[in-house]
Amino acid sequence: MKEVRYQLLFEGKVTPEDEMGSRMRIETRASFGAGLDPVFTTGAPQAVLEAVVEPDQYGHFTEQGQIVFGGGTVNFVNEGEGLIGECPDPSQQYGYVIRRIVSGTGAFEGATGYMVSAFTVGENAMLRDSQSAVIFLA
Repeated sequence: MKEVRYQLLFEGKVTPEDEMGSRMRIETRASFGAGLDPVFTTGAPQAVLEAVVEPDQYGHFTEQGQIVFGGGTVNFVNEGEGLIGECPDPSQQYGYVIRRIVSGTGAFEGATGYMVSAFTVGENAMLRDSQSAVIFLA
């Protein structure tokens, strides 16, 4: 087993996937900084995260999605429920979610691990997601 880690800032947009707003689509990107393991960076200038979020009326949500890195893709689901709510800056909301890796492709085939996300969403639906992850590669 090989252990790899990253800390990345993903930025992008949240858009409704249906007219009721019961499903939201997240599309974000993160530029690679120095020092990341080549499994993340080889063959790609940035990481791309796409997910579907289903919020409830109490500020909790479930999520599933994927992140495409240079070496392959990791697929994830939330562990427990995520939470989003009021922020000290009234023009934003903020929250957190723990994501569990459930599968992968390429160099991430058989990967397991967790990603922790702390994020903000502005009035213009712009998302900033600070992520830290520990991934074990088979």
